Amino acid sequence: FTIKHKRNEKVFMIIINKYVKHNHKYYQACIIYEKEGRQKMEFKELTLEELTRGYVWSEEEQLYQCIFCGDKFEEGLIYSSRGKSVNALRAMQEHIFDEHGSVFECLLDLDKQMNGLSDAQKDVLEGLYYEKDNKAIGEEMGISDATVRTYKFNLQKMKRRARIFLAMMEQIENEEIIALRKRLEPEQNVENIRKPHFDTQFGANLLHPFFTQYNFK
Repeated sequence: FTIKHKRNEKVFMIIINKYVKHNHKYYQACIIYEKEGRQKMEFKELTLEELTRGYVWSEEEQLYQCIFCGDKFEEGLIYSSRGKSVNALRAMQEHIFDEHGSVFECLLDLDKQMNGLSDAQKDVLEGLYYEKDNKAIGEEMGISDATVRTYKFNLQKMKRRARIFLAMMEQIENEEIIALRKRLEPEQNVENIRKPHFDTQFGANLLHPFFTQYNFK
């Protein structure tokens, strides 16, 4: 759909998402828009910290920019928000909630190719975000408490795997870590690189469900 935003900004996309509350279905529109001549922000280029807070800080331009719509708030200026005069950072934070609902909702609304979540996983995460218990989440989804617990366990497992994967990617891509590794590692031929050794008792550790899925031999 294409409509005009109240500030005469061109809307190029509207994402409709389904929410369930007290067994009554309703819809909420998350609007992502782009000003004329504005370059879209690519999520793949953002850090975890920037994705978490919903905005980026430009040291060069001395401003905060929303990652969801591109609105900018310049440091040193005073903005009017919610009937009060606020600084740029506060205006940016309130903008995200007032214009987009929250960082969580916008990230949840992303396509599965972006966040990797199924509809059921999104429903469980939404329930957790709004601090609902297993029973309430199960009733809204039409599943048992035990199934909700299984979803929660699997989501925690995804989180653990993601942390390990991110740590490995840092070892590959972080220039400071690479430079440190090159200074500390002894020179060796690739063919003769020693394979890491893990204690078999550690590999079979039954105290942590995450490690029971792998054989570290």
